[in-house]
Amino acid sequence: MRMKDSGHFPSDPEPRIVYWFVHPSTIPPTPLGFVRAKGRRALLIRGLTGSHMTGHADTWRDKFRLLISDGYIPIEVAQAQGLVSASWKPPQLDDTDEAIVGRIQCGEI
Repeated sequence: MRMKDSGHFPSDPEPRIVYWFVHPSTIPPTPLGFVRAKGRRALLIRGLTGSHMTGHADTWRDKFRLLISDGYIPIEVAQAQGLVSASWKPPQLDDTDEAIVGRIQCGEI
């Protein structure tokens, strides 16, 4: 699975890369993965509302803005603020999420 390297976080996430965020309202902070798919779609992995693809009316950009406005912060920021350790690793994906991420990353979805 291709994930974002550490460093600068883009305001426009690249397609097929898994970007990780956490929501600081829970202890430990709840992780959420974000992956742009083909066209207007995106996959959200786990998070407070569970894994799901964007709907017919939502675009990846809508969902990305919503997750930021809902209080999710990039993992790099959470590490810098001490909310998660510097050695934080993303959670293991379940079989369904792993399969969908694989289909997105090979360009099928």
